[in-house]
Amino acid sequence: YLLVKQIIMEINIEGKAYQLKNTIRSLFIFEKIANKQFDGKNLIDYYILFYSNLLANNPDEFNLTFDEFIEINDQDMSLFNQFVEFITKSNQVNNQLIDKDKEEKNDVKKKK
Repeated sequence: YLLVKQIIMEINIEGKAYQLKNTIRSLFIFEKIANKQFDGKNLIDYYILFYSNLLANNPDEFNLTFDEFIEINDQDMSLFNQFVEFITKSNQVNNQLIDKDKEEKNDVKKKK
């Protein structure tokens, strides 16, 4: 899980706006909660990453327990869909930047 460029998105949960942003801090929180590195192989990993992202980027505003967070997601499935959209967009942008960087390095090597 590589972080190259930060994409920022706002999500509304129970009438409150929260910021989503891929950060190292959110990965640290994920690892602390899940007791493993994020690999994206299980659905729960994505929910824990979602929760970790909210904790990392909204430390003074976001105060739901994980159980409360899951209950809210059960009631409003669009929240998780928005998070998946955020992750997908972030990964697409990062992959484009990585590909561009590789191309530029290859061009530099060819010129030498």
